[in-house]
Amino acid sequence: MATNTKERILGAAEQLFADRGFPVTSMRDITQEAGVNLAAVNYHFGSKEALLIAVVKRTIEPVNRARLDQLDKLEATSGGLPVPTEHIVRAFLNPPFKKWCECGRNDPKFLKFLGRIHAEVDQELRAKFIEQFDTIDQRFSAAFQRSLPDLKPVEVHWRVLFLVGSMSHTMTWAESIIATDDQNQRDPEEILEALIQFAAAGMEAPVPKQATFITGGVVR
Repeated sequence: MATNTKERILGAAEQLFADRGFPVTSMRDITQEAGVNLAAVNYHFGSKEALLIAVVKRTIEPVNRARLDQLDKLEATSGGLPVPTEHIVRAFLNPPFKKWCECGRNDPKFLKFLGRIHAEVDQELRAKFIEQFDTIDQRFSAAFQRSLPDLKPVEVHWRVLFLVGSMSHTMTWAESIIATDDQNQRDPEEILEALIQFAAAGMEAPVPKQATFITGGVVR
């Protein structure tokens, strides 16, 4: 019974955090959705923040394992050469979108939840969230650095940030965009492929020239 209660709370929290976002979802909202009392939430998790981290772990750990498995296979079969950038991007993006396909289009909360968490939580919670990705960040950044040797590490870091940003925005808004117009209909596989091509091109783009700023008529 305790396990069922805990799973109901986690499921309700994931759905509400996906639909409404973490900041505006109250503990009362979660207890009502899960059909439990506040004492049950406090017993299993202690706080809304701890509940969020528990939902993140339940949601993201299988995805991150799949990412690392795919990257391991790519590196094992590369013959010691750098893995092509597009293949690394695919290994990073494919697992969350595969999860979306497994859940079905009628259950978009998985991608929406991840997208909102990337964008909405405060700095302290974001730090705890990022901890779940330490190994992912290290492994994929190193792989990108090998595939893009002409880029400085700081540039690779920024481009990985842009990759995560485009992924999270797509996760958050894809369903809403699809719902607005029949012409926007796309399967998850189509969205994934378009995002992979977009992100890979961005990762491989030439290093931009130093920006020129005009202040008070003076070029700086």
